[in-house]
Amino acid sequence: MGAYDRNTNGLDLVHKFAEQVKNRNFLITGPTPGGLGAETAISLAAESPAMLILVGRSQAKAQPTIDAIKGVNPTVKVKFVEVELSSLKSVRAAAQTILDDKEVSKIDVVINNAAVMASPQMQTEDGLDYQLGINHLSHFVLTNKILPKILAAGPGARIVSVSSSGHRYTGIRFRDPNFKEPGSYKEFASYGQAKTANILYAVELNKRLASRGVHAYAPTPGSVATNLQTYVRALGAKATELLDEAAYKVNGISIAETRARDPTKTLQQGSASLIRPAIDPDLVKEEGIFIDDANLTTDPEVIKSWATNPELAEKLWSLSEELVGEKFDV
Repeated sequence: MGAYDRNTNGLDLVHKFAEQVKNRNFLITGPTPGGLGAETAISLAAESPAMLILVGRSQAKAQPTIDAIKGVNPTVKVKFVEVELSSLKSVRAAAQTILDDKEVSKIDVVINNAAVMASPQMQTEDGLDYQLGINHLSHFVLTNKILPKILAAGPGARIVSVSSSGHRYTGIRFRDPNFKEPGSYKEFASYGQAKTANILYAVELNKRLASRGVHAYAPTPGSVATNLQTYVRALGAKATELLDEAAYKVNGISIAETRARDPTKTLQQGSASLIRPAIDPDLVKEEGIFIDDANLTTDPEVIKSWATNPELAEKLWSLSEELVGEKFDV
């Protein structure tokens, strides 16, 4: 049994590992108020990071989060970088903005948090599956582009890509990642593929960067009521049917049984699984890459082998480069 559980609060971890927060620079995608990115940023502010770089769709939407950070600690420098994650052109521009910013000398921690879930079948500006494009490929490009500033932080830097138990729905559809085959698209199959990709990306980053002291993790925050459920709510009566089908594939039980077994967490409880891999210095001594209830786990019932297989991780890296049209010498 780990030292933490589903009731662990993110703020408690920030205080516990305060020295790993003070004077460090954190980049977080998806800072929308009421979401996990915002909750994580506001919690980190309590122990005086040097800088919080918030990467999101619009400063107007992020302003309540910025105001909340300043309310907690007015000394924290907050930078906002605009990005539209469904456009690789926008992602590359955001990365360049960060690279060109002389005030950002290093980035100690990246938390790739922004996501969409169970959207209808759509494509990004670049013709990619919408969920794979936003949840994985946009962060793949952003993180790889700003890697010089991550490496500048030196040993101890972290890259955290938020995943989900939804990865247990399916692995990577290497032959048809964009669901071009007629009738192949399912809302949660797309989400599951993207969440598996988050974990495999962390596996491959560790292989490429661990020798330089940079470590990557992929947590699941658990079920937290946020705007991530927007598309599910829009499904109306169809939602229960789709959620039931997904719950049976992911957990082997119905959605009602899943909710009874794992009640919805608060934002503080959900953020704990993002915050621990970002700042616990001793995490590298433990085995695993997937974090559930703020604990590392290698339990095959919790983390599927298709999400941790090193060969599949390398294969996904190559596929990702092909899909975004760019090679990364990491």
